[in-house]
Formats: sequence, C-alpha cells, structure tokens
Amino acid sequence: MLPAVIKSRPSAENEFLPLSEYQSQTPETFFEGKPVLYFHDEYIKAWVSSEQYEQLFFFSKAAAGDSTSDSTSLNPTPPESHALENEGKHAREEKKVEVFVSSKKLTLFSHNSGTGVEIPYPAITLHAIKNFKRLDKPDDDSSSKFAGVYMQLEFSDSSPDDDESFEPIELTLIPYSAGSNDEFPAIDPLNAERTNALFNQISACSNMNPDPRNDDEDEDDEDEFNADRIIFEGNVDEGVAIEGLPGVLQGNSSGGLPPPMPGSSGWITADNVNEYFDEQGNWIGEDGVSGELGDGAGRVRGRDEVEEDGTNGHEEVEDGDTKRPRTE
Repeated sequence: MLPAVIKSRPSAENEFLPLSEYQSQTPETFFEGKPVLYFHDEYIKAWVSSEQYEQLFFFSKAAAGDSTSDSTSLNPTPPESHALENEGKHAREEKKVEVFVSSKKLTLFSHNSGTGVEIPYPAITLHAIKNFKRLDKPDDDSSSKFAGVYMQLEFSDSSPDDDESFEPIELTLIPYSAGSNDEFPAIDPLNAERTNALFNQISACSNMNPDPRNDDEDEDDEDEFNADRIIFEGNVDEGVAIEGLPGVLQGNSSGGLPPPMPGSSGWITADNVNEYFDEQGNWIGEDGVSGELGDGAGRVRGRDEVEEDGTNGHEEVEDGDTKRPRTE
C-alpha cells in the first residue's frame, strides 16, 4: 500500500469525528462522513534510520551548506537518546510529530518540516510496544525507562512475499514531554500510558481496515481447496482419477450434492423421487436410473407379515411365568 504526502496540518476539530461523539450516537450512515479520530497526540518523536528517512517524506533534511545539521540537529535528542547504545536504526529523529489515528488512515505530520504522510493500515505489516532503558542508569527506577511504538511499514502495491529483497521501513514513535528541554531533560511520566493508547488504537483501526490483497489470496486458497477435495466414484460423469486410490476421483467446486459412495446407486432427492417411487409410495426403481438397492430395499411389508413376528417385529413370549405380576 502506498502512502499519501500532505503539505497542510490536519485539523483534529474540523476534519475528524471524535470517538466519544461517535460512540454516543447512532450514525446516519456507515459509509460516508468524517473519519473517526481514535487517538491524537501532538508531541511524538519519530525515529528511523538514515537510509530510510527519505521514504517517509515528513522527516526534515539538512539545510544546504550546513555541515552540522546532518550530524547534530537531526539526531535523536535526550533524554530518550540516552537509551541508544549506537544510533544504528534510530539515526534520524523528527521532533514534534503530530499523530492522528483515525478509522481510515494513520496520519503523521511534522511541525518542523511542514510535511505529513497518510499511511493506509494495510501498509503497517507489524507494530509492537518497544521498551527502552537508559544505558547510563540500567538499574534506575522507572523514571529512566520509557516505551515507544515500533512499526514496520511496506510502501508497495505488491505483497512482500513477491520480492525476496523486500526490506520494511522501521519506524519508532516515542511520546515525550512537551516541557522537556536540553538543559533539564526528563522522561514523560505519562509515556507508558500514551504509548499503550497509541498502540491499542492502531491495533483497533488496523482490524477495521484489512488488507484487500488478502481477499484474492483467500479466493485462490478456496479454489485450490475445492480442486483438491476427494470424492468417491459413482454415477458421476466428471472427475479425475487419483493415482494409487482406485475408485476415487478428484473433486470440483460445483457445489451440488456429494457423489454416491462406492457400491451405492445414487441419491434420492425431491427432484428425482418420482423416478424411484410411484404416487402410492411403491418402489419402482427403473433400470438405468438407480439399479437395484439390494435385498428387501423398497419392498412394502404387509400387516399380517409384521404381526406374525409379534409387535414391532419382535416375537412374543407366551410363557406366563416370565410375566411380572401386577402389584397394588
């Protein structure tokens, strides 16, 4: 799935319907109207590698002729950066990224670059909560620990399985304290709460927006399943014999009744019952239609014949001694 680049900041008040308002009333339609805003946060740090930041479009670029910008101002900032042993996959940071998690798309907008990106949920192939700890205070309390939402993004029209060289874009979103500064950096005490909310709402909206490419795969799987069904040989005109299984044919996806089992002579249904019974219910079993059902099949037994065998076909015992006497 491909993203859309935007140049203007979305308005949480005008372009989205708040989740609380959506849940408090019955919408007039489920197919039109504003997207529902499940989560909104104005202070998010975005981390990505130096090799991939340009693919996300909203990351700031070093100013022309500024040799220090690329090495300092765009690097991860404290206090969160103290948890990174080496920059590696988190070599670039975009600060003050505004996040909109809506029912239709995930929108990230950078106030520094003035650019944003709308990400379709099927493009998020993986997302999880990633925990960080300051390397200089490994045994410190929770004030030196924080978390972020780690994501893998695939910006392509084709499935990742179609390209062996596919490498997802790895993006990490870190909620930070708006009042933090370089002189007195501090981890936001609500970092964990905000991170969990961001993760949970991305999960909820992702479930509402499944990948349409999976529908085609499911149809292919269903066709393959139908083609591989095993049916038994009977009065059927189609089917391919399976080697090593005598009397067994490969099935098809016609959707009709299953073929008869080996040795049977067909299925009796409401459409063909007149070919097997007359109006009085007597068996007529025409040749070429059903063949013979076997000894006694379709024969109507007379009452005298049944009563000779006793009630319900069981012989009656005349020995009075075996009858239990009635007691009051």
